[in-house]
Amino acid sequence: MKNTLFMLLLIAFSCSPKNEEIKDEQIALGSKEKALDSIANTEQDGVIVDDTGQDTYLPLPQPVLQLLAQKYPGYKKPMLANAARDRAAGNEQGPFLISGDFTNDTHLDHALQLQQDKNIFIVAATDTGNGSWTLHELKRDVLFNDRGTLKSLYYLQLTEPGQTLLDSESRSGFELKNNAVSVGLENDLTTYVYSDNGFKAYPSYK
Repeated sequence: MKNTLFMLLLIAFSCSPKNEEIKDEQIALGSKEKALDSIANTEQDGVIVDDTGQDTYLPLPQPVLQLLAQKYPGYKKPMLANAARDRAAGNEQGPFLISGDFTNDTHLDHALQLQQDKNIFIVAATDTGNGSWTLHELKRDVLFNDRGTLKSLYYLQLTEPGQTLLDSESRSGFELKNNAVSVGLENDLTTYVYSDNGFKAYPSYK
């Protein structure tokens, strides 16, 4: 009788799954790489991208950001009107921020449009060397009220050296020697060229 009971217990114990078998077969664990990739995709998919322009600028040098905050307290990136966005489509830079050598000194300069209250400002920041920067206000205007939403009608684009501009005063054309800031408004395009420690506007048509 005892032998029969012992045999039954032995058979029952041998038929139950081992701990290692439960762990491997019943719990499917993904790899660490897959888990991290899943987390990354969740964070990316959870971000709502606002393509209206109400996001931050690309990184600008800290001294430039400080100068902008001092001169235009509370400034932010404006919302762009659809017409301006459409006209700027296809440009390599802009419509909010462009970068190039405006002063022909091999330093990288920047130009941007910003909103302060109900106004729009077009500002250039030139690198004068040794960590120093100078702000140049190229243009200011009132933002367009699109059914209660303030929007900018302007767009920026970079004009490359070699382009020919017309000087309305001398009524003669000249060739650009360095990058310039072009500001568009519908079909009008005004190019701001650096000369004698400042920028001069040259209107043209796109």
